[in-house]
This record gives sequence, C-alpha cells and structure tokens, in this order.
Amino acid sequence: MGRDYVRTVGSLRGCAERHLQTYTDPRGPRAFRTYDWQGDPERLSPLDCLAPALLSVRIGYKQVVPLFRPDGPGAEVLQAMEAVLADGACATADFLDVTLDPSMGPWSLVDRALVATGEADGTGLPDFKAVAITKILHRKRPNLVPIFDSSIYQFYLGEKPVPGAYKDTPRRLWPLLQADLRRHRDWIQDLIVRIRMPDERPLSLLRAADIIIWEHTASGCDT
Repeated sequence: MGRDYVRTVGSLRGCAERHLQTYTDPRGPRAFRTYDWQGDPERLSPLDCLAPALLSVRIGYKQVVPLFRPDGPGAEVLQAMEAVLADGACATADFLDVTLDPSMGPWSLVDRALVATGEADGTGLPDFKAVAITKILHRKRPNLVPIFDSSIYQFYLGEKPVPGAYKDTPRRLWPLLQADLRRHRDWIQDLIVRIRMPDERPLSLLRAADIIIWEHTASGCDT
C-alpha cells in the first residue's frame, strides 16, 4: 500500500470539483454524453446491455446475444436484471439508505442479479461479470446501483479485485462505499446540485462519487 493511498472520498474534496468538470465537459474525452443517457428507465434493450463498453468494459455480441435468447443462462441473467427494474421499491430506493443484507429489501434483487453472473459463468455467458451488471443497471437505477470498477475497489481496499466469484469481491466494497458516502453526502450534494445529465436529469450522488474517484485515479492527480 503506497503512501498516497486513500480510503475516503473526503480526501478528494480539494480536487473533486475539477474532476467533475473534466468528466462532464461536453467537449471532453470522457463518456458522460454517451453512457449517461438513460433511455427508457423501465426497460433493458440490447443496446442498453452494450452500454458498459462506453466505460471500457470488454463486452460485445458474445456476451449480449445470449441475454436475449428465450432460455438458457443468459436469459436468466437478463431476467434477474429486469426484476430490479420491475420492483417498485427499487425504483425509489437509495443505496445510502438500504440494508445491504442480500436476503431482504431492494438490495436483495440487485445482489441476485450480480450473483446470477457467477452462476452463468462457464455455461454459455463468457466474461459477463459484476462490473457489466452494475454498469447496465446503474443507468436505469442511478440512486440504487453503484458502479463496480477496479479503480473504485482499489481506492477503498488498497488492492485490485481478484477475478472470480461475485461473493468474494464486490460484496467487500459495498459496505465501505455506503458508509463513506453517508459521511460525505452533504458536500457532494452541494457540489452537484447544478450539474445535469445529458438528458437533463440531476446527477446522482453515486455517479458523482464514481466520477470523482475514477477521474482522480485515471488522471494521476496528486492533490
């Protein structure tokens, strides 16, 4: 663990606004004006399932075509994601306030969709992991589903995520992320109050934190 390693988004308070401006710049190089178009919030289309590619996930026809078959492991993963969209509690739930118990509440449906990728792994759904699921579902439920990304994981845990079963990696991140964002909710909300998504929705706190941490890491910021 290097001396510059940080465990809280609060340590980025001095550079957070700059990172948000860089990422959301309509003339900038980032994916804000493409990935962050929500589309129909109640429906997952094939193009929605390709959206993680805009955030550098290696996803293409081999991963997406099986999702839209009438049956099989891919169809089961799609059904698990669609269950999140169909649930009324998930539509209004906030990640900062939900219980992360995988057996109850709105989060249980998110957790089930993530676990479904592990169950399908090796059975006809190649390389479709939790990172893709979160980047698909976040666009539709931006206040509930955080983005799982190796940079965010390393920021909080000081190590790269180990490839493999969902239960052994992203589940380690969620409680750390939730507790940290609860502590820093107010100043992040103040920072993003005037920022709008490319389709004019407010920027969610989850997406803002993801942008701040990711941009800080990607840019090599030493603030």
